[in-house]
Amino acid sequence: MFQEKSSSDLDGREFSLLVLALAGLFLVLYVLSLFGRPLFIPDEVRYAEMAREMIVHGNWIVPRLDGLLYFEKPPLGHWLNAIALVVFGENEFAVRIASALSAGITALMAYVLCRKFFESRATALLTVFIYLTCFEVQVVGTLSVLDTMFTAALNLGIGFMVLSAIAEEKPAQTRLMLLGGCILGLAFLAKGFLGFVLPGIVLLPWLLWEKKYAVLLKRSWLAVGAAIAIVLPWAIAIHIQQPDFWRYFVVVEHLQRFAAENAQHKAPAYYFLMGLPLVTFPWFFLLPAGISGLVAPRGERSVQAKSGIALMVLWAVVPFAFFSVASGKLITYILPCFLPFSILMAYGLRHYLARVRDSRRMMNIGLVFVSLVFLVALVSLWRAQFGSAGQGLYMADEMGRFYILAAVLGLGVIIPVAGMYVRGGSRGFLAGGLAIIPVVFALQFVLPDEVMQHKAPGAFLESLAGEVTPDTIVITNGSLVRAVSWHLKRDDVYVIQNKGETAYGLDAPDGAGRFLEPLDLASLLRQHASSNDVLIVCKNPCNKDTREFISANAEANSYGNFYSYLIRKSAPADEAEVN
Repeated sequence: MFQEKSSSDLDGREFSLLVLALAGLFLVLYVLSLFGRPLFIPDEVRYAEMAREMIVHGNWIVPRLDGLLYFEKPPLGHWLNAIALVVFGENEFAVRIASALSAGITALMAYVLCRKFFESRATALLTVFIYLTCFEVQVVGTLSVLDTMFTAALNLGIGFMVLSAIAEEKPAQTRLMLLGGCILGLAFLAKGFLGFVLPGIVLLPWLLWEKKYAVLLKRSWLAVGAAIAIVLPWAIAIHIQQPDFWRYFVVVEHLQRFAAENAQHKAPAYYFLMGLPLVTFPWFFLLPAGISGLVAPRGERSVQAKSGIALMVLWAVVPFAFFSVASGKLITYILPCFLPFSILMAYGLRHYLARVRDSRRMMNIGLVFVSLVFLVALVSLWRAQFGSAGQGLYMADEMGRFYILAAVLGLGVIIPVAGMYVRGGSRGFLAGGLAIIPVVFALQFVLPDEVMQHKAPGAFLESLAGEVTPDTIVITNGSLVRAVSWHLKRDDVYVIQNKGETAYGLDAPDGAGRFLEPLDLASLLRQHASSNDVLIVCKNPCNKDTREFISANAEANSYGNFYSYLIRKSAPADEAEVN
């Protein structure tokens, strides 16, 4: 009968080498790649600009975008990004490093929890490897978005509260509960009430299942008090400065997004299920083997391991179901589920291999599917480049990037197949995770210019920066305002055509006059014709109403689906006569 392995399953030298390997993996995938490509729209430039404006104006309480009130999220993510900008300067690395470090911190908590419940260093290190090589974790961890920061705070807060619940010494129980509460306060400051709701719906049923009533009745108030203590100073400060914040934040950003028919990012209940094979790739195809290891007879597990499995199932399933029921959905919402998913997969796969011994049929079938996915991707890439009469994805001068991407996809085909023939415990199924590493790393550097021309206007906007003085009037449409503000270092940009996500700020009193209807645009151009240059930038061609007022002698430029018009100020009439 299989018994839970102790920490002696790895000797000191093996453990040290694996830790160094995982540290190297994190360095390559999550740190070195941060400079690999320019900032993408909409998210990366949004959070970069909001952090920059906090630094420039010295107001770290009220989030703003283009100088306009922006109440969609609390400030923690902006604070972390702003600190990084101060330390590293205004560059891609600084904008993304908080997200990358958040992924690493979450992986560390996954290790700690796995060790605590399952007492195996090998399983815990495998958990970290699985977490760091899940496709969504890798991609989101190298983007400047708030989801990784929220996930880190949420999972750390839950993790420390769990450690408090199972700690034997009373001082440790108190310290860990207070620490967990403080970090859940940070989770609130990252994304709002989800930082309190998700821990409650995960921990409450687990504590009841484990009959840990003392934790609920005597210690949980410590976490609640600590969380409130962390949140309250900022909550009061923003209410004093902007009394409407809490109405908007609660009603629009929580209640409407969760339940309203017109919720932002509305999607069907099965949205996350459909995306599961992609976001958990390559480990999704090893799920049958992992589940097989998890459903071992009850007598084969310690009480501690059973408790850990129950917690991780709740932690993975309950938030997944919660977000599935919500009206508004983005694929990044389920990122908190990846920590328990990784622990369950690591534990299940190791048990599967230990139980079946020489038969690895389910594991090998999973590796075949991983290889086939890469093969389909390789064939699709080849057909997109050479299978049509027109220009492929890559231009002639970009073919080096094409062949690099094709080569790493080829490695993705080969590595899982090779893993099927590897002897020795867990080394075979590691091939699935190893196969995705070169692909995801290379993607940061080999994307075609076509992608940049639609997702990264930075080079185009910075080419215009030399023509923009502090007196230049800058105008853009709502979908591009965050990029224009960041790359031109302006927070006084006028908005035309559509208000986009700056609608609240434009409708607020201090945003009056910043949104230009067609007649407002015509009036502004006439008013400043002889005193200021005017730069108009649009994502997609400016609409007919805008082009109607752009003079024929404007200097027009374009880059992909980004367009600009520079209208030089005209000489005053008396000066023109002298000349």
